[in-house]
Amino acid sequence: MPVAMQKIGLIALGLCLSAGWVKAQEKAGFREYNKVITTYPFSDPNPIPAFTNIYPYFRYDGFTDKPVQKEWKVVELQNKYITLTVLPQIGGKIWSAVERSTGKGFIYENHVVKFRDIAMRGPWTSGGIEPNYGIIGHTPNSVTPVDYIVRNNDDGSVSCIISVLDLLTSTTWAMEINLPKDKAYFTTKSTWYNANTLDEPYYHWMNIGIKTKGNLQYMYPGTGFLGHQGEHGDWPINKQNGKDVSFYNNNNFGGYKSYHVFGKYTDFFGAYWHDDEMGMARYSGRDDKAGKKIWIWGLSDQGMIWEKLLTDNDGQYSEIQSGRLFNQTSPESTFTPFKHKGFAPGEASVWTEYWYPVLKTKGFVEANNYGALNVKTGNGWLKLALSPVQKIADNLVVKQGETIIYSKKLELNPLQIFADSVQMDAAKGDVLVTLGRDKIIYNSKPDEGDLSRPLNSPKDFNWNTAYGLYIQGKELMDEKAYPQAEEKLQAALKLDHNYVPALVKMGQLHYRNLQYTEALELVKQALSIDTYDGGANYYYGVINAKLNHIADAKDGFDIAALSMEYRTAAYNGLAGLYLHEKNYDKALEYAAKALDFNRYDLSALQVQAIAYRYLLHQQQNAEQVLAQILTFNPLDHFAGFEKYLWDASTKTQFTASIRNEQPIESYLELANIYYQNGYLEECRKVLQLSPKNALVNYWQAFLQHKAGRPYLEQLDKAGNATPAFVFPFRADDEEVLTWAMQQSNSWKPKYFLALLYKDRNRITESKNLFTQCGNQPDFAPFYAARAAMQIGVSDLTDLQKAISLDKEEWRYYKLLSEYYVSQNQYPEALATVEPFYRKHSENYIIGMLYAKTLLLNKRYAECAKLLSGINILPFEGATIGRDLYREAKLMLAIEKLRSNNYAAALTLTAAAKLWPLNLGVGKPYPENIDERAEDWLTYLCYTKQGKNAEVRKYLQKIIAFTPKTDNTVKNFLPANTLVTAWAIEKLDGKAAATTWLDAQVKQYPDNNIIQWCQQVFENGSAEKADASDTIVRILQQLMTLK
Repeated sequence: MPVAMQKIGLIALGLCLSAGWVKAQEKAGFREYNKVITTYPFSDPNPIPAFTNIYPYFRYDGFTDKPVQKEWKVVELQNKYITLTVLPQIGGKIWSAVERSTGKGFIYENHVVKFRDIAMRGPWTSGGIEPNYGIIGHTPNSVTPVDYIVRNNDDGSVSCIISVLDLLTSTTWAMEINLPKDKAYFTTKSTWYNANTLDEPYYHWMNIGIKTKGNLQYMYPGTGFLGHQGEHGDWPINKQNGKDVSFYNNNNFGGYKSYHVFGKYTDFFGAYWHDDEMGMARYSGRDDKAGKKIWIWGLSDQGMIWEKLLTDNDGQYSEIQSGRLFNQTSPESTFTPFKHKGFAPGEASVWTEYWYPVLKTKGFVEANNYGALNVKTGNGWLKLALSPVQKIADNLVVKQGETIIYSKKLELNPLQIFADSVQMDAAKGDVLVTLGRDKIIYNSKPDEGDLSRPLNSPKDFNWNTAYGLYIQGKELMDEKAYPQAEEKLQAALKLDHNYVPALVKMGQLHYRNLQYTEALELVKQALSIDTYDGGANYYYGVINAKLNHIADAKDGFDIAALSMEYRTAAYNGLAGLYLHEKNYDKALEYAAKALDFNRYDLSALQVQAIAYRYLLHQQQNAEQVLAQILTFNPLDHFAGFEKYLWDASTKTQFTASIRNEQPIESYLELANIYYQNGYLEECRKVLQLSPKNALVNYWQAFLQHKAGRPYLEQLDKAGNATPAFVFPFRADDEEVLTWAMQQSNSWKPKYFLALLYKDRNRITESKNLFTQCGNQPDFAPFYAARAAMQIGVSDLTDLQKAISLDKEEWRYYKLLSEYYVSQNQYPEALATVEPFYRKHSENYIIGMLYAKTLLLNKRYAECAKLLSGINILPFEGATIGRDLYREAKLMLAIEKLRSNNYAAALTLTAAAKLWPLNLGVGKPYPENIDERAEDWLTYLCYTKQGKNAEVRKYLQKIIAFTPKTDNTVKNFLPANTLVTAWAIEKLDGKAAATTWLDAQVKQYPDNNIIQWCQQVFENGSAEKADASDTIVRILQQLMTLK
């Protein structure tokens, strides 16, 4: 075909597609396309195993201020009222939501993708609606590809479904983004299931970005707010300064803000931009989402620095969030009523949320799936405004007492705004506004919906009893802090070795740690005290099933089923045992029982699907089960694979559905389902389809062995495969790797099993396996990992070996330099990092470490010069660059003071108070800057100069500084407590200083640095100082001048 004809054909095709798209918008439609967006990419995945709670994930550490033009996949959903875009390659974020009549977005759309080091794994980008499921936000999948599909629905709506496996909890979540054909809202429906035999951490928050410009008001009914630590304050009026903090601009004090608004029985929240006459609302049943949070970066430079770090031209944003729990709990929240929550075995969570624009209502006091209503009174008038999101044909009625003061029949289309007013006598009482019988109900009584839930734990509650320690252990397990949980549970059992809840929890923990015999003894002890305890019976069943004690396992599950808490999980346990025995009728019987109590029970449905596939003439039943699974999660890979087993022609459809960041883990997770149920051939077939790595190869060899087939080829492939980014974490990996160790002289199965044991807190066994590998590995991350195990004799040589194997990897130089610092070998630390940085001066992470080693070697002028030229891209809450800068300037000032050059010392001290932007830290409000060390140095200079008025002024300034914690953010540096004590001693005497110090120690009993301050003040020195604290190092020098 001639080129001209090709062009004509393409134009015609484009016109046809455009016409089809427009016609589709009379209802709802979707399209997928690629879009080039200015992107500041992330890079540099860390190959060293993460011995933290993000294992088996790895971090990305590469960030840049240099943009590229990158093509991203975009899914667009559109109806008459709303256009949505979803970016499945960036965590499935709903990237934009636009109200079509105005062309304005009602969530924050970032027109660049600017990744910065904020999330658990590093990269995160602002804007849109971000789903978070797992242990804490921002979760591991927040910016990486997820599985997704887009579809037209029978009701005329369109949906984009996203789903991914969370490796931290071994749970899969799915979220359907649905846009109806005739509504001005969209919904998100979440489905999350724990198919594991153990409790898992439970955390979910939806994070919505909104712009802050436009006289933003947060529409959050409540009487108070909770903080991350369970502390609480007033809402919306801040009693300390009288400001209405529901208005964004009134938060111009303090630091970052986290308001978990609380105290009213409400099921909605939102935002309204008064200058734009527009807002947005979010609604769900309150039983689905009781938590509602506001996050503000802070309006000082401390927060506003992040505007340019996260966008180019879209301005600052704030976050409004919906959560399953009242607050996003930090560890300290354990000691309040607001604790963490576990995700019980077999538990399913399903909920739906509504999101929509609000037009020209001047705010709103009520919102649900029918629309947003505003009611205002003043000057003898009642003003009403309604922004509907679906068709309305109902009466709007206003009552004052029993008197109807307003009634009108409304006939409205979505976003057809209604506004009216009526005179009223406010003295006659509050009003009740209703739309229809009960579509929207608003009562203006100020205390309507007020809650009386306790906010404080009893002051005399003893956290050191068996029960108190048990709670702490359980809380730590719900945070995925298993080693610390074990310590608390051991302490509880030390106080009462027959305390049943602690015995059961410790049994769970030993089961998780693959210590099945020890776990069994603990739950048997619990059963010896209470033979009907539900948890003890359930885990007695789980552990015996793992040990192949089938009769005991059935016995445990039978009795556990008497307990409502464990009934579904126990029936699942029995169904799985019978499926393993090929007793399909019994398996189906108990799967049906499980589904009687939880229709979302994925494990029971899986049992049914497998059983029906093996029974004759049951394909139709199997297909019905698979259809049911796909109703809950259309991206369920088990259902996709089962369909492939029935019909091999669906192979491509199945494999194409797995397109997340780590597809190998999806295949291994699926294979594990079949392995645990005893279906090794299906397990083998799954792994045949999987992309390959060393662990997949070991599994394949192991399955060949179990089937009595040749396995050496697969074993050789495993031995020759790279170990890079292979991080085993599943319980059944232990059996495979133990077998592989016995079949091969390779170090790799030992290394992989060592990683698994480290993750399961089997530290001694892990160290032994690392040691057994000797110096055979030619893989640098192995040596870095072994050094991190702190075996002792090999730590230094391991880090040196890592560098010898990979001389260009900056992490090994960093680790070796930090090792020398930990050993107080500062010259060696500097000699390690300095030459590398000179060759790689663009690496600001190494640059900061270089600056630190210069400081520790007392080369202060060189450190200050280095920091004047470095450009740091920070991570959230990071202040290290500015801390190093202040220390360098103050150390130089101390040198000048020693040489009696007071003017130069004062100049350097003043410079230490600056906040250079290149260091990646913004300046807080003055009341949140702790300059007591700088002021003490200034006081010393003026003392030497005999300027008594200035001397007194700076002593008074030091004393006037008030240490406080506002919204979990401390405004003070603990070591400066000593400076205040010195200043009080100078003005008011030592007794007054001692009294003040005692009060600080009492207020912060767990702060070791404040205790150090007390010891230094009382004794002139302390046994041990925290030399990693910059202010401690400065004070140690100041003490020589005092």
